[in-house]
Amino acid sequence: MLKRKLDEYLNFWLNERKTALLVKGARQIGKTYSIEKFISNNFENVVSINFAIRTDLIDLFAQLRNSEQLIINLSTIAGERLVPSKTIIFFDEIQLLYQRREELRNKGKLDLNSQDIITAMKKLVIDGDYRYIMSGSLLGVAVRDIVLNPTGYFDEYQMYPLDFEEFLWAKGVGKSAINYVKECFFEKNAVDEAVNNLFLSYFKEYVLIGGMPEALNEYIASKNIFKVQEAYNQIISKYTYDITTYIYDEGKKLRVRDIYNAIPSELNNKNKRFVSSHVIEKTYLKNHKIEDEFIWLTNAGVALPVYNVTEAISPLVLSSERKTLKLFLSDIGMLGTMLFETGIREKLLKNEKEINYGAPFENVVAEELWAHGFNERLYYYNSKKHGEVDFVIEYNNEVLPIEVKSGKTNEMSVYNHSALNNLVKMYEIKEAYVFGECNVKKETSVIYQLPIYMIMFITR
Repeated sequence: MLKRKLDEYLNFWLNERKTALLVKGARQIGKTYSIEKFISNNFENVVSINFAIRTDLIDLFAQLRNSEQLIINLSTIAGERLVPSKTIIFFDEIQLLYQRREELRNKGKLDLNSQDIITAMKKLVIDGDYRYIMSGSLLGVAVRDIVLNPTGYFDEYQMYPLDFEEFLWAKGVGKSAINYVKECFFEKNAVDEAVNNLFLSYFKEYVLIGGMPEALNEYIASKNIFKVQEAYNQIISKYTYDITTYIYDEGKKLRVRDIYNAIPSELNNKNKRFVSSHVIEKTYLKNHKIEDEFIWLTNAGVALPVYNVTEAISPLVLSSERKTLKLFLSDIGMLGTMLFETGIREKLLKNEKEINYGAPFENVVAEELWAHGFNERLYYYNSKKHGEVDFVIEYNNEVLPIEVKSGKTNEMSVYNHSALNNLVKMYEIKEAYVFGECNVKKETSVIYQLPIYMIMFITR
């Protein structure tokens, strides 16, 4: 039974909020499992409709006249289970309702006066007779008319694959151990060497397995890395299927698929930047923008873009530019699977010393920062004159540059990352971090070496 950060939020929502809740996130990350576990622990009566299973009910809920019709439809299905003050209603895979609305719109058959399920729910939520939870994948790409964040009656929670701290929970690592290394991070004290080595080994295991619940449960149960690989192959197949299902333009469908498949090889390049001409024909790129293709992958929750900034000055968004980006996968396990032919998983399993952790480590850092609130505020710095710094964020109201190193501790000296030094001097940066396989060490008055696992403590 995997403990997730969503679990704590659901308890907060139950006790402190009187709203409907929508839990969003990519496929296979554990949304339904966590919600159903929460429901079974807190409610006597449950009305649960999974539209991926009950496809016969999609048309019943895709076009609603008003709140009254929504409750009538529910009562028709639920009967005596609808008990005021004791019932929770769970709509799962609601993107299928919005996909149906899109299909009807394209055919000219959508009733323009109809309401989507979230809009129709407003009066029912205000009445307060029942609690409502919804869950959906691909909401950012499957729908046009979803009413996001209606004031006062609707909350959203964005879920991600297991982050490293959740992975530690799954491994049975105690709260006191995590709190100890957390204190070392904030106080910038060296971690006990045995503890540091243990956490570094856990981090490499996380890089090996990833954060998809199905794969992690398989690994915990069997320790069979090939079953992990098989689980990820199934997930990647579903993601590829989504590209063919939720994109109607055939040309765009091919471009999105090609971009997605190219992410691992582009990350293996020296500078890790995504070069569109490696994937899309140059003749097409001359006359067309492909920003929509990148946005689609982001909104689908399968790729994480990190855009370039030309100045390390807050607010960073003012110096960001959209033409140059790095594109990471939303889960490190997918990267390992898609790079399987390179033997990366076997090398990780054997703990080979010469393995290049550059791309995997950077991918995990992007995942952690994305999941911890920097999703639309995650950048990297690049200058032909001054060099490149892997990540730049705004943290505690200051610009924080972050370098990710995959070499040995004695190779991580400040003298080996001149671009970071240049950035610190040019913009009078107050603090900068270099993450890698090391312990906590203060290199200069500004730059700290930190063990790579401490990225889990940087939250917005």
